[in-house]
Amino acid sequence: MSPGGAKHLLIHFGQLGDAVMALPAALALRQAHPEAALTVLASRGGDAIFRLAGFDPVWAADRAAWKRSPIRAAGGIPLLLARLRHARFDLSVDLHSFKETNLLAWAAGIPQRVAMLRPTRSWPRFITHPPPPDDPDARLLDRYCRVLEPLGINVTDRVPRLTPPPEAAACAADLLAPSAAAPILGICPGAGHPGRRWPAANFAALAHEFQQQVPARIAVFLGPEENEAALRPLLALSGVEPLRGLSIPQLAAALALCRVVVTNPTGPSHIAAAVAARVVTLGEIPAFDPVPVPPGAVFPVRARREVADIEVPAALAAVLQLWNLFHFSV
Repeated sequence: MSPGGAKHLLIHFGQLGDAVMALPAALALRQAHPEAALTVLASRGGDAIFRLAGFDPVWAADRAAWKRSPIRAAGGIPLLLARLRHARFDLSVDLHSFKETNLLAWAAGIPQRVAMLRPTRSWPRFITHPPPPDDPDARLLDRYCRVLEPLGINVTDRVPRLTPPPEAAACAADLLAPSAAAPILGICPGAGHPGRRWPAANFAALAHEFQQQVPARIAVFLGPEENEAALRPLLALSGVEPLRGLSIPQLAAALALCRVVVTNPTGPSHIAAAVAARVVTLGEIPAFDPVPVPPGAVFPVRARREVADIEVPAALAAVLQLWNLFHFSV
């Protein structure tokens, strides 16, 4: 493309799982304007999802750090704004839409600005091409796709897909050696918010009961928020393999090697579904359900009120159902 060609900016400041749900809209935007240079501006963590999906360049902004530290925000935001103004974008598409990102696109001098119209989190006066009003109860993936309607873009493929790069796949294969042992049940016990975490004792009970019925290995994926002391009953079980310090591509590759993944309602559930794993998600609400690549590959176990209300037998039944589904479909 010539230096004077169109330059588009996709803004997405959602969390890890939100970034996965944004991929169909992001891909549709790129495909609708193949002549334009598309840059993605994403939150820290979400930037790795867009890179994994093949977007380049991807700029990362640590919105969470800016919220925690006004000093970091005072330094980081003007630098980002200067970078945006220097790039001279023609169009911005703000999928997740916060007031500060609406303001950022306007302050960057971007003449055409599309953004989700969230009832309490958007500033409509900074949006030049408003989409239909947002429905907070609708599926998040569909809400992202509606943002593109003012541009005449209809998103027909609404399944997020991720393909781990060869180096990440090789690392995961070395860690899990799937060809040399029993099939793997993956467990992701973490979540950024305590209210989204199924109790550690329940994960331990689930793993123990599962091992009584199925000859399998269990891989426990540990992120930075995990309290390993609380998870000791799970990690002490025979056949349990803790995996720490994985990058996002390595995590995606390792989840793809699991026959079934059981997880809290958080980012890894969406990554697992996007690499075509079979997923049991605990306590998710329908609007945020992971979108399966193979039909029927996601089994949401709903909570009455909180994720802690889910009983072990209900979660175990869901795991066994997907485990056997896999067995009879290969």
